Amino acid sequence: MKLIELEEVDSTNDYLKREYKNLPMQACVTTKHQTKGRGRNGHVWQSHPNENLIMSFLFKDFHKIEDAWKMTQLATCSVVGLLDRNRIKATIKWPNDIYVDGKKICGILVETILDPDLKGVIVGIGLNVNNEDFQSMKQITHKEYKISKLAIGLKTFMLIYYNLYQTNQFHKVLEYANSISYLKDQWVGYSDYGEVCFQKLLDDGSVLFVDRQGKTYKQVINEISLHNK
Repeated sequence: MKLIELEEVDSTNDYLKREYKNLPMQACVTTKHQTKGRGRNGHVWQSHPNENLIMSFLFKDFHKIEDAWKMTQLATCSVVGLLDRNRIKATIKWPNDIYVDGKKICGILVETILDPDLKGVIVGIGLNVNNEDFQSMKQITHKEYKISKLAIGLKTFMLIYYNLYQTNQFHKVLEYANSISYLKDQWVGYSDYGEVCFQKLLDDGSVLFVDRQGKTYKQVINEISLHNK
């Protein structure tokens, strides 16, 4: 997988959208300074040098748009693996946030490229590393981290999990994701359902949960952004 390291860019996801025709089947990009990044629901997702790990992955050898939600789980498991390697225990708050000690440390944005048919999937990851103002790796361990080293580690984990997906072993990824769920088996207020208990993420991208009356529900909660060229 080709790794592209930039000094500054508007958005690593947008960079891959613009350049995807000139890139190999698999590529990833990092930047020291992101000026116009965004997360889910229009949230601002910016970064300054040596503060956060901003990294986006392009998979052009991806042909099933109905499987795009699975890329979110590959990314969440990869980030949890990277944090665990650095002795930080993290959990997944479905569908695409990573939490440590009840606070968000990472967000993930998955987008598709349609030109006009599916040409690829982009996975954007923003991990708080050396930030002093938010939950970050440095806040937890009191250590300073080298962003470039973390980028190489994250690329390795993503390739491992993507290989599982490519070899029809996504069930292993799903099993791991469910084992490290942030809300699994907890009672929380959710939308108009009142208090519910989340059970597990299913292989169709939906989440299984029950209410206090024992009624079972399934709901798709993953959000994939479609990008038309």
